[in-house]
Amino acid sequence: MRQCSCYGILASNVHKDKVPPEWERRQTLVSSERYITPELKEYERKILGAEERILEIESRLFNDLVATVAEYVEPILLNATLVARIDCLLAFAGIAIKNNYIRPLIDDSYILDIKKGRHPVIENQMPPGEKYIPNDVFLDTKKQQIIIITGPNMSGKSALLRQTALIVLMAQMGSFVPAESANIGLVDKIFTRVGASDNISSGESTFMVEMNETASILNNISNRCLILLDEIGRGTSTYDGISIAWSIAEYLHEHPLFRPKVLFATHYHELNEMASTMKRIRNFHVSIKEINNKVIFLRKLVPGGTEHSFGIHVAKMAGMPGEVIERANRLLQTLEKSHSSNELNKNLTSAGKSKDDYQLSFIQLDDPLLLQIKDDILSTDINTLTPVEALMKLNQIKNLLKKK
Repeated sequence: MRQCSCYGILASNVHKDKVPPEWERRQTLVSSERYITPELKEYERKILGAEERILEIESRLFNDLVATVAEYVEPILLNATLVARIDCLLAFAGIAIKNNYIRPLIDDSYILDIKKGRHPVIENQMPPGEKYIPNDVFLDTKKQQIIIITGPNMSGKSALLRQTALIVLMAQMGSFVPAESANIGLVDKIFTRVGASDNISSGESTFMVEMNETASILNNISNRCLILLDEIGRGTSTYDGISIAWSIAEYLHEHPLFRPKVLFATHYHELNEMASTMKRIRNFHVSIKEINNKVIFLRKLVPGGTEHSFGIHVAKMAGMPGEVIERANRLLQTLEKSHSSNELNKNLTSAGKSKDDYQLSFIQLDDPLLLQIKDDILSTDINTLTPVEALMKLNQIKNLLKKK
């Protein structure tokens, strides 16, 4: 005989004549019978009803606790608020001491003046022995409302935009900030258009999402807002992109009611021309050093624009095949010789806002061959072209021009 897991005693047929008469038979099996005793029946009842009793006891204890605590709700909430505030401020203080943050000066001016600002996240992820390169940012509504930032890919333009937003946000939430000094006029909104994304589920392309977000920014600006724009217009053709980016910067500069502070990072070097005609736009670029055909990123923001993106150098750093890099360099030289940006800059700068004609004419196409090339380019879906197909398309256009 042995005890089984279903709160009964199993007795084989060989020994069933030895079973005490007070045992109650519960189940008959092929070669044995199962019995239960009054003691086991009581244990079974307790075990099977334990979960229900547990819930009953928990509910009673919880209700008793709520009834007792109800009299002390206000002091408990006050204590919770004070503990949360102390916890937050302690975290602020610990991070400030650890990372050498400073106390910002916050006032009701329209000035944003950050000296040697740093990105609070990136500086803690730097390789051992490498220091984050700090940068100054100054914006106001009188002399330097908009900064056009040019420079190569991977030079740190986006990091500069993000660190500026984070410093402003940290300052206004009561934290010390990663900078040597910071004078921050109150900011009521921080608008950002940084990074590329799409919305496949609703059928919106990357460019459409970018335009939606930019439209939302332009429709909600104020005198105290900070706007960070990164590569606006890159999702469409070059001339469309330049036109959109130029028009946005011009709109923010010429707005009749508001003068928002703007950092505008772009690869459209043509936008540098805006500083010559619009008094509150300034050009800056992130510096680099070129040694033996290699690019070293200095990550320092300095006054003045630049006309080089060094995209091919970045492609080489990414491991692009040598023949692709070599071919791209040859194509770049050809394009630079045949397409000067001087005329484009002149057209953009002189383009008036006449009531009858808002269309900018960048290229006059009187030649039938050029018209054929134009139609070919306009009928090409650049969103589906692979890099190799794009190079082949350029080669076809080049061969057409050679036959002329």
